[in-house]
Amino acid sequence: MRIKFTSAVVLLLEDQGQNLRADKSPTKVLLVTTLSHVMQHIYVGSSVLLPLIVDELRLNYTEFGLAMAVSSLIGGLSQVFFSVASRKIARHILLGLGNILLSLGTFLTGLSQKLIHFLSARLISNIGVAPQHPMGTAIISEKFDDESIGRAVGFHYGLAYIGNIAGPAIMTLLAATLGWRPTLFIFSIPALTVGLIVIWYLGGFKVKADVKSGNKSGTNLKSDVATIMRTRNIAIILAVQSMMSGGTDIGILTTYIPLFLANSLKMDIYVRGLLYTIGLLGGVVGPILLGSYAGKAGYIRTSIFSAFSASVLAYLLASYGAEVNNYLLALHLFILMFTGFSLTTLLQSQLVRATQGYNRDLAVGAFFTAGFIFNSLWTGIMGYLIDSLSSFKPVFLLMGTLEMAASIVLISQIRGER
Repeated sequence: MRIKFTSAVVLLLEDQGQNLRADKSPTKVLLVTTLSHVMQHIYVGSSVLLPLIVDELRLNYTEFGLAMAVSSLIGGLSQVFFSVASRKIARHILLGLGNILLSLGTFLTGLSQKLIHFLSARLISNIGVAPQHPMGTAIISEKFDDESIGRAVGFHYGLAYIGNIAGPAIMTLLAATLGWRPTLFIFSIPALTVGLIVIWYLGGFKVKADVKSGNKSGTNLKSDVATIMRTRNIAIILAVQSMMSGGTDIGILTTYIPLFLANSLKMDIYVRGLLYTIGLLGGVVGPILLGSYAGKAGYIRTSIFSAFSASVLAYLLASYGAEVNNYLLALHLFILMFTGFSLTTLLQSQLVRATQGYNRDLAVGAFFTAGFIFNSLWTGIMGYLIDSLSSFKPVFLLMGTLEMAASIVLISQIRGER
C-alpha cells in the first residue's frame, strides 16, 4: 500500500509540474527566454574585467586580440550547428545547455594562469553564448504573430541589454574588493541556475514550426538553405552584418572601449566603470525606443539612421586626448551605444519578418554566424593595429569607415522594404 501510495504521489507531482510548464502564455515564454538573454549580456559586461586580466596574465594586444578572435570565430561558427541541431533536439534544451556551458567557461576564466587557459575558457563561454540568438528568437517567434513579433524581439533585446549595465556595475565593485577571479567564480552561478530553469520551464510544449510556417512536411535542410540563399533581402542583411561587426557592433565596443578608457585615457577602475556603464545604458534604451519607432518608420530606414550616426560618433572617438571632459565622454558613449547596439535588433527584426519556421532558425543563425566570424577577424586586426601603431585612433577610424559603408549599402534597400 505504501509503495502504491508513494507512486501515486510522485505521478501526481510530475503531472502538476508538467501542467505548470504547459501553461505558458506568450509573455511568460518571452520573460524566461529574455532572462536567459540577460545572462548572456552579463557575460558581455564582464569585458570590464579585461584590462585586469590582460595585465595579470601579461598579454600584449596581439595575443589578446588573437585569443578573442579565435574564441569568437569558433563560437560564431557553432551558431550554425545549433540552428541545424534544432531540427533534432528541442530548442529549449539547446538554449539551456548554452547557459550551462557559459557558466563553466566563466568559472574557468577565473582559473586562467596563461594565454592558453584564457583562450580555452573564452572558447567554452562563446560556444555557450552561440545558441541564444537563433534558439531564443525562434522560441519567441512561435508564440507571437507577425504583427507583434517585432515588438517582442525589441523587448527581448532591449531588456537583455540591462545585463550590459548590471554586469559591469556589480563586477567593478566586486573586482575592486575581491579581485577579478572571485568575481568570475561568483558570476558563474547565475548562468548555471538560469540554464536549468530554461530546460525545465520551457520543456512543457512542442514547437509547431510546420504549422506556423506553413511549410510542407517534405521540406528539408537543403531546400531551406536554398530558399534562404535565393532571398536577396537576406543576402544584403548578411553583407551589412559582416561590415557592421567591425564597426560599432556590441562585440567590438565592449571589447575595446574598456581598454581605451583604462590604457589610453588612464582612468581608474571606478571612473571607467561609471563611464562605461553610462554608455551601456544607451545600449539598453536604444533598441527599445528605436525598435518601437522602426515598427512605424521601417526597420531599414531606422537602421540607416543608426549606422550613419554611429559612424560619425566612432570617428569622433579618435579626437580624445589626455585631457578629457568626463561628462562629454559619458554623453558620447551613451549616444554611440544607443545607436550602435540598436542595429542588431533592427536588422534582426527585418530578418524575422522575412522568414518563417525552421528557415527562421537558419536565417538568424546565419546572421549571427556572419557577425561572429567577421567580428573575430576585425577584433584580431584591431588588436594588431593598436600594438603596431601604439594608438587607438586607427581603430576608431576603421570602425567609423565600416559603419559608414554599412549605411551606404542599406540605402539601396529602402525601396524594397516592406
